Amino acid sequence: MTTAQAESPDRIAERLDEFERTKNPAALWPRVSEHARVAAARELARVTQEIIRGRNRATLDAESRHTAYALGIAGHTTGMGPVIGRWIEDGRLGAAPEVSRVFTDHLRHARKRAVRMEREVLPAIDALLAESIVLVVLKGFHTGRAYFAEAGARCMADVDLLVPVDRVSDAETALHAAGFIPESVALRPYKRDWIAADIDARIHSIELSHEQSKWSLELHASLNRVYHPGATARVDALRSQVVPLEIAGRPLLALSPSALLVYLACHCSQELDGIRLLRLYELSRIIRCERTGAAFSWDAVLDTLTRTQSARFAYPALALVDELDPGLVDDRVLALGRRQSTWAARHTVPRLTPAGGSLDERGVIRQLMWTRGLVSVGTRLLRNVWPASFQRPRDVVPGWRVRLRRFANGALFLQAPNERQ
Repeated sequence: MTTAQAESPDRIAERLDEFERTKNPAALWPRVSEHARVAAARELARVTQEIIRGRNRATLDAESRHTAYALGIAGHTTGMGPVIGRWIEDGRLGAAPEVSRVFTDHLRHARKRAVRMEREVLPAIDALLAESIVLVVLKGFHTGRAYFAEAGARCMADVDLLVPVDRVSDAETALHAAGFIPESVALRPYKRDWIAADIDARIHSIELSHEQSKWSLELHASLNRVYHPGATARVDALRSQVVPLEIAGRPLLALSPSALLVYLACHCSQELDGIRLLRLYELSRIIRCERTGAAFSWDAVLDTLTRTQSARFAYPALALVDELDPGLVDDRVLALGRRQSTWAARHTVPRLTPAGGSLDERGVIRQLMWTRGLVSVGTRLLRNVWPASFQRPRDVVPGWRVRLRRFANGALFLQAPNERQ
């Protein structure tokens, strides 16, 4: 079977629970090894680079080195499945029939999912606008419409909205009135997941972004990103750098191109294990679409990174964008990011690749890439010995089981894992 395997949501939930306990990717995709999935992801990165650089027609897996299933799983874990599907549909990318069918499935589900998410989030948006709450649309709900061939080509798990800090209570009241309920506790700075009360809260596939899988509304009151205690990208000043955005006739706002690039680069660097290739492609699209316009300049990006002292947080993502799309990122921006980074980050970044590595491999030094100072480094190292919160000793044994399994499998390192090997 080359297309998405039909499994019940209950069985998928069991797989997700097993992965949560063991952190073993085999719990999710027993039909494909991590080695095969990573190799397939590299093939997706290769053709992405060819398309970005203007090749009229590229060929996916011309030598048939990968199974269609492995390529499909890589399409899901890299986030590129719907994009690849659109390229095949447009004739920009050739592929074997069974491979084409896999990515046609990715695109078909993503299209229906995008339509469904817009339809189901509009009552929440209308309720917030009715209270005169200014809404800034963040991440994929904005970029899918502004920088992708179609909204459905940018896979999404949630809709991210930024509201003023002093309107959080009003926003929560409006969401309740619109039939949304909290799905998580409120974090600090304020961020909270909300889900419509009538939404099926189950996951319907772990092989593609399924049209029926749950989605949530992620409400933010700050753009700051906390990497861990003592390491925060303080980019909330970007919230004033906005441009108009209209979705389904609703008057909304989005971050201006320069601010958007900085914010998304910080986000990508923080979540390097999540749909990395898609996020890098997204950043490349933003730069390529905006670099000749008046709303974007590298001087503005450099000034923003300097003022917010966020260059080190954006650096891993921007360095990888420059590898995927050579020469695209301004050398001054890369130099500033590298100069402001920790030694651990300068060790880690050259070992990263746009396609990503094994989800199972972990390295102590990579976990320290945001950490400065002996006390902070010591605290982070202690958390490797005591992996859960100090108030939950019952989680230490399961945490160590994961570490011992990785150690036995050669997936746990002192240095950062080398994704180039």
